[in-house]
Amino acid sequence: MTFSITWEGITIAVSHKANWLNTEYDHIELRADEKLPVTETGYRSHFIANTELALFDSLEDFVIQLLDTAATSSEWQKYLKDSQQLSLF
Repeated sequence: MTFSITWEGITIAVSHKANWLNTEYDHIELRADEKLPVTETGYRSHFIANTELALFDSLEDFVIQLLDTAATSSEWQKYLKDSQQLSLF
């Protein structure tokens, strides 16, 4: 399954493969054209136990919580602050 979400103004393509290779883990890929709090390149491959993913109302809810949690890091906050300011270097 593949779908798109918009998080903080960033469009993200989300790909999901349930029970990846019969391992009881799901594989989730995030792809964006810019940096995300979970990846500097805009791409993230993430594995999660399907029992853990079942705790969320939806895959979209899981992805948003993953991003929201990572966005509280000091590194992401610094990136946001620096990206708002012009730099001579």
